Amino acid sequence: MNAKISKLFIVLLISVASLSLQAQTQAPKATPKVFQGLYLSTDVFGYIYPIFVKDKYYSGEVSLTANFSNRFFPVVEAGIGYADMVSQLYAIGYRTSAPYYRIGMDYNMQYKNGKPNYIYVGARVGYTAFEYSVDAPALQDPVWGGEASVRFTDVPSRAVWAEAVAGVRAEVVKNFYLGWSLRYRYLLHQGAITNGGPWYVPGFGTGKKASFGATYSLTYYFRL
Repeated sequence: MNAKISKLFIVLLISVASLSLQAQTQAPKATPKVFQGLYLSTDVFGYIYPIFVKDKYYSGEVSLTANFSNRFFPVVEAGIGYADMVSQLYAIGYRTSAPYYRIGMDYNMQYKNGKPNYIYVGARVGYTAFEYSVDAPALQDPVWGGEASVRFTDVPSRAVWAEAVAGVRAEVVKNFYLGWSLRYRYLLHQGAITNGGPWYVPGFGTGKKASFGATYSLTYYFRL
């Protein structure tokens, strides 16, 4: 009996050793790459926005986003903001045109599913340096009579703001994506305010301290 038990014990040891050896000799699983590719996008919403609103201002921008582990997405955005409008109520004209820049990070809320579509939240810091011009009807002097012209040309200014971002991006055909985002912008710093300050800040919008914005982007993914 003891001999049979000894033989069985030896067979079990050989089996365990064989399985252990096979496990050690198997090729290790491939580790996913940390850097997975680049997204090149343009915001088409900025081009079509003037069609639906009376205020004549718009922006055109492009962005470059890196994909790290399909979870973290550092992003750089650059564009040009433009305004050339005359208020129908007060007949005040406003003009400006200047580049703006943003840098930030997005976080994929669905990174565990491994799919190319994702819902994300993120943040940005934006900056622009620009000049603006204002034309208004002449003012009547109620005391001495006569008129005083109201015209400010190429007034320099600059602005720094923060953005909170939430959006989605979905692959429609291989490596081509459509997506949209909603943005809340808060002004952190503005250059010295003269003559009432700028009405429209390129890249930020028309609010004095805060504004809302949206993007609708067309994207191509350079997959690694």
